[in-house]
Amino acid sequence: MQKFLYLCKYKNKLENAFKNDDLEILIATMNRDTLDFLDAIFTSSPFHTFRLLIVNQTTQEKLLISDYPNVKVINVFEKGLSKSRNIALHQATGKIVLIADDDVSYPEGFREIIINAYNQNQSVPLICFQTLTTDGKPFCRYPKGPVFLGQNDLEKVLSIEVTAQTKALREKNCVYNEWFGLGARFQDAETLFFLRSALHKGLRVLFCPENIVIHKSYSSSDEVASDRLIYAKMAGFYKRFKTGAYYYLLKYMFFLGRKKYVPLSGIYPKFRVGLQGIRDYREILKKKEDTLYD
Repeated sequence: MQKFLYLCKYKNKLENAFKNDDLEILIATMNRDTLDFLDAIFTSSPFHTFRLLIVNQTTQEKLLISDYPNVKVINVFEKGLSKSRNIALHQATGKIVLIADDDVSYPEGFREIIINAYNQNQSVPLICFQTLTTDGKPFCRYPKGPVFLGQNDLEKVLSIEVTAQTKALREKNCVYNEWFGLGARFQDAETLFFLRSALHKGLRVLFCPENIVIHKSYSSSDEVASDRLIYAKMAGFYKRFKTGAYYYLLKYMFFLGRKKYVPLSGIYPKFRVGLQGIRDYREILKKKEDTLYD
């Protein structure tokens, strides 16, 4: 009798198993009028052998069109990466979605890695993976084994590492915050706030130590002192820590000076930029156009 029950459970698991075609890749891009850019992303197999949904932010004069059944295209005329992500999530039909950008490439077998991870963790709504640099090295320092991520583990997660079960996201109305991200008012942290929202709404986020995507390496000194990033980062700190954001603003200024990213004479102007980011986000909260918790 026990053996019979075991076999039934095993059969049920096989019946519910995810398949390769259940994965839909959501690609955000801009100003495309040809699908040629996909060749550099999918190097191991033709791009039309994958299930793709492309959101192309463009103009009426420069539209992207697909003749491939597996490649769906949505041309939109608004700006903002988070807007594109939300349109893709709303229109997705795959059981599992992979968040993608147009400047990555995928190694052979990445789809099987993702599907296998979900078949081993069918009750987990979101799974994050690892990125390799174009030099073949880990993009950052990752946990050595599988682990569920908490609020303090999300800052280094890249958008291109995120996958999710579409049904779970929709049941909890888990979407990107359109105040944050490239092209938005605050051009940073869209992935952070998306994952924080998921955790806040009770969705677990699992890290799986497998490489699924390749991206060029990034130097932390490239943008840390830019007005764009400081302004956005401080707004994000207020969303997370409220008045504690002022402490993080001072701490960030000290960091810029200690690392010599900014000369001493440039610290005060950067401080004012960060302060403005906090003030502007506070105004948004006062108008109830956003909430501290999504």
